[in-house]
Formats: sequence, C-alpha cells, structure tokens
Amino acid sequence: MIAIIATFLSTRTALGPKAAAWIVRGVALALAALALWLAYSWAYDSGRDAERAKWEAAAEILEDADAIADAEAMDVATETKGTVDAGNERAEDAARGSDDPLRDAFGSLRKEGAGGSDKAPR
Repeated sequence: MIAIIATFLSTRTALGPKAAAWIVRGVALALAALALWLAYSWAYDSGRDAERAKWEAAAEILEDADAIADAEAMDVATETKGTVDAGNERAEDAARGSDDPLRDAFGSLRKEGAGGSDKAPR
C-alpha cells in the first residue's frame, strides 16, 4: 500500500521516489501513532469511569453521614440552649426581688453549675 501511494506521488508530483516513500511512511506512522493514542485515551478514560463511580459512592456516604451529624448536632444545640435559657431565667428570677441582684443571680447559677456539671466555676 505504501509503495503504491509512493509511486503515485513520485509520478504525479515533482517528488522523487525516495522522498515520496518517506512522506508516505511519515503519514502512515503519524496515523498509527494517532490511532494508538486514541486507543490509549479511550482505555484510560474507561478505567477512570470505575474509579469515578467509587469516588462518587464514597462522597454520597460522606454526605449522608454529614447530614446525620448535622441533625444530631442541631438536637444537642437546641437542648443545650434550652438548658442555658432555663438557667438564665432562674437566675433572673432570683435576682428580681433581691437587694443584691448580682450576688443572687450568680449564686443561683453557681448552685446549678455545682450540682449539674463539672464545667462550673468554683
């Protein structure tokens, strides 16, 4: 095939037989390299599809776990806010009718903190 194309080029153009043969071989080599690169690219991309699917599955699992953790954190935050608000309300009530409101408010908070948690100041 290369010889036929080279002969055609050498008879129809001003190229010599050696130049025509080299041009045809170069074009054939370039086409073969292009075909090889395309086959490699296709195989590589096909292999990446499986890996991409694994990554997407892992990302979905993480998103689900994140949503669950967010819901649990919101429940804990709501519960903690309720506890803190109730303690503040009791401190306000203790300070409301007192001649030393600051002492009574902090006394109420200290009492609650000493009995309910290790994080209370002493």
